[in-house]
Amino acid sequence: MSQLNSTLNSRYVFDNASDMLQEAGLDIQNSVLTQSDLVLEQQLATGLTQYQFPVLNNQNGPANTMFNTEIRLNQQDSFVASAWGAFLLKAATVVDATFIVHTYPNPVTFAGAGVAAALETIYNSYCKITANNQVILPVWHLSRHRNVPQSQAVAGDAGVYPGIAYDQIDLSSDGFYPMEPNVVFIGSKNYQIQVVLPAALAAVDGTGTPSDRLRLHYRGVLAQNSTIIT
Repeated sequence: MSQLNSTLNSRYVFDNASDMLQEAGLDIQNSVLTQSDLVLEQQLATGLTQYQFPVLNNQNGPANTMFNTEIRLNQQDSFVASAWGAFLLKAATVVDATFIVHTYPNPVTFAGAGVAAALETIYNSYCKITANNQVILPVWHLSRHRNVPQSQAVAGDAGVYPGIAYDQIDLSSDGFYPMEPNVVFIGSKNYQIQVVLPAALAAVDGTGTPSDRLRLHYRGVLAQNSTIIT
């Protein structure tokens, strides 16, 4: 995935985003275009086969919350997504900002009975995106994002072997997948991002705090003040 992290690729992404925004009828001449991110999160629970991820910062999620580690889109802005990441999180509290994202359900981190196995369901799921009630992306399979690194966290055994504290993860690339054609998120439109599971999760670690979450992370180009709000 190193091709995602080059000056040449960044220039191509920027130029492509400019073209797509103009084709969408947006005024980029009076906009500020920068590299940016959208970070969307939802708490995982047993008994659910669908999760809704609000895109705008004035939308409430299913639990009427917006986590402090989310980055959503302003209504007056637009965003062209060029890469997509999907990650598992274990948050110690609702406002925890110290957790580490995971590219697979490591059984050391997701240590509850049957939890690591249950979370593999995420990687047999898919995401779809709807804009103003029109499906613009029917299927994006989350298996694209499962990445077990060569070196994984291992719990130590006192007097026998030392533990390994962290997975070997490079978040400049691991867990991300290039998105082509790009998806344009326009703040004045109504977007629905939905993750559809083939079966409900059989187990999760906690339903309050701590809790397991799923994060969708988009990287791309933000066009500030590019939409007209009526």
